[in-house]
Amino acid sequence: MLDFFRKFYSSPLGKVITIIVAALFVIGFSFMPYIIGTVSVPSEDAAVVDGSKISLGALERYYGRLEGEYMKLYKNKLTEREIKALNLPETALSSLIADRVLELKSPVFGINVSDGFIARRIASYPVFQENGSFKDSLFKSVLLQNHLTPADFENSLRRQITRSYIRNIIMESFSMPREQFINDFKINNKSVSFEIAVFKSKDDASNFLRAALLNPGSFKSSAGKNQAALRTVPLYSEAGLIKSSFLNDYGISYDAVQGIFSSPPGSVVGQVFPAKEGFMVIKIQRVYFPRYVGSKIKSEPYVLKEEQKFLYGYVEYLENKSSIKINKKALRSFSS
Repeated sequence: MLDFFRKFYSSPLGKVITIIVAALFVIGFSFMPYIIGTVSVPSEDAAVVDGSKISLGALERYYGRLEGEYMKLYKNKLTEREIKALNLPETALSSLIADRVLELKSPVFGINVSDGFIARRIASYPVFQENGSFKDSLFKSVLLQNHLTPADFENSLRRQITRSYIRNIIMESFSMPREQFINDFKINNKSVSFEIAVFKSKDDASNFLRAALLNPGSFKSSAGKNQAALRTVPLYSEAGLIKSSFLNDYGISYDAVQGIFSSPPGSVVGQVFPAKEGFMVIKIQRVYFPRYVGSKIKSEPYVLKEEQKFLYGYVEYLENKSSIKINKKALRSFSS
């Protein structure tokens, strides 16, 4: 489970998970259920990080919010079976472990959140205000409804703020040379045009592919002679292609998209892909690299994404240096 963040980038679903979990990870989201409501669960520990316990209750609260984010993303169309396939308990526990690892490093980063800072932050929350001013009786009433004491809430908020500061320090320490950024920008935003030859049988497509790999220049004429359906697709970025109608019209899979955007111009992608009306072979026609126009590189979404990856990598490094014990029995029970 400790390689969870590394696996985020290995699949289309992983990209969606990355977006969601990154958002929760960045805003210190595990503290939010304390204001919204909690669920009573056994106090058994879900994990222990360097002697610091993560309760099953904390996992239950985080899981509930994570499940809610997925339900909103998929407009409440996820079935119980699909939710189970997402393995959200392990996802939630991975995030809580990462949070705890950061919290335990606060002395190393020299972070100490004062009582006065906590008091000012609590007073600023509208949920604890009446007519724009903090009201102590309302504060205690809201916490009582959520089965929390002021000390519980203050400690949770202190940990959340501590994690937030540490994450900011780590992300701000990331740097990327301008030349590297521009090269990466061009590669990640390139556009590709390609040809598709669709065959009725997989054997015909495989035989054609073998010949096309040896002689890419004969792709179009040879496909016509073999009675394949030909289609030329104009320049598209990867994001543009995914949003286009071609994926539905021809049944282009994510594997095919990866093959298209990782192949050089003039080459034939070395794999037969299933299509809506048979099996397709793909030849790359042109690869266009856009010119970067801009100056404020630090604000670019790509750099922000790279900062996130740097953060995940550093947290993973800290995890590997930590003693982490997971209560697998409790986790299995939670998942059932």
